[in-house]
Amino acid sequence: MLRGKQVERVEAGSIAAELKIGPGDEIIAVDDVEPQDILEWHLAESAEELVLTVRHAGGELAAYEIEKDYDEPLGIVFSLPTLDRIRSCQNRCVFCFIEQMPEAMRETLYIKDDDYRLSFLSGSYITLTNLQEEDLKRIESLNLAPLYVSVHTTNPHLRRKIMNHSQAGEILPLLTRLAKSGITFQTQVVLCPGLNDRQELEKTIRDLYSLYPAIKSLAVVPVGLTGHRDGLYPLVPIDRSQALYVLEQISRWQQKCLAEQATRFVFAADEFFVTAGEEIPAAAYYEDYPQLANGVGLVRLLLDDWNAWLNRLPLKAGRQISATVITGESAAKYLQPIIDCLNRIDGVQLTLVSPENHFFGGHVSVTGLLTYHDIMRKLSKENVKERLYLPAVTLKEGKEHFLDGYTINDLASALETDIRVVENLNQFLADLFETEMR
Repeated sequence: MLRGKQVERVEAGSIAAELKIGPGDEIIAVDDVEPQDILEWHLAESAEELVLTVRHAGGELAAYEIEKDYDEPLGIVFSLPTLDRIRSCQNRCVFCFIEQMPEAMRETLYIKDDDYRLSFLSGSYITLTNLQEEDLKRIESLNLAPLYVSVHTTNPHLRRKIMNHSQAGEILPLLTRLAKSGITFQTQVVLCPGLNDRQELEKTIRDLYSLYPAIKSLAVVPVGLTGHRDGLYPLVPIDRSQALYVLEQISRWQQKCLAEQATRFVFAADEFFVTAGEEIPAAAYYEDYPQLANGVGLVRLLLDDWNAWLNRLPLKAGRQISATVITGESAAKYLQPIIDCLNRIDGVQLTLVSPENHFFGGHVSVTGLLTYHDIMRKLSKENVKERLYLPAVTLKEGKEHFLDGYTINDLASALETDIRVVENLNQFLADLFETEMR
């Protein structure tokens, strides 16, 4: 019996929206075949002609004959991103962020996915420790590339220790096999002082670079530590001297890779430059920004976007602008000069607020992990201005919820202010001055 796949939402202006398919409806079949997972769904919906069978939330069964461009999506987002069960992570990494989260958060936040399908479709990082032979053959036959792989180290013994998984040591043979079949990768290393740094990092970079161009790039990211690590493996954050060492180590490799392959290949996350007190490199350093999701180049994009706006800023605002801007502590260093410059415009009064992260504690200072509680701890309806700008990264993608379960409406009601959610500096400035984005 066909089970159906529940729709969570439909993209505005899509084919599904035109057909009035909506949340709560179920996709029964495409051409009388029920897609078993998200890969089968994407293959089925890519056809130019198809028959889509839908059970609407009210119980009505309908079949829609659709003609469209090849590969044009129908615009349906499912309640389960894989349609079937999400492949869960079987590792117990010593630095796992989920193991360091406070209790009593939304249940979905504690799900540790390690699903190669989501890696291919949405760029989520996987470890390759839960793949069976049939999975490897499917990756090869469907040419699922690029995949995003958390390597951490290519030392088999050390990787088993770091990830607490008996099969974790097979990473290099797996990457080599898949590379030979044409699969490409973006890779990352979460750097833990005293574990996979220095000579271990040297080996890891060397091994991964040997598989270039199948391995397109490598991001080195500092370990993130919260204040909820009781009973966990003893780790320490990256300090300034360690950050400087890593930057010098990566720089040497970049010079070698540039000379041999015309790419830097390995990139340091922005946090290393911040911790080391070094200048953020120019845009050319980041090439085509292959590791942006890992925080490699975000600050440079912010600074370049700001520079592009400088000649467009008015001398006087067309109206009185009074607003509060929220950011994380780590970004405040770069945003405060921008806010100061904007405040020199006649009629503009902005206040930058960077709440301390009490909810996660420890060394967490990024904007994306700010919660309702921490924002409210810093603000009150007496000290917030008439408008509050909130970075979209503080909210669950496509949702209005903070990590601690509260919503934008909860915040707007508590502070009695208008809240504008913005994706980036361009959107913020365009909204601030009521103009078109560049």
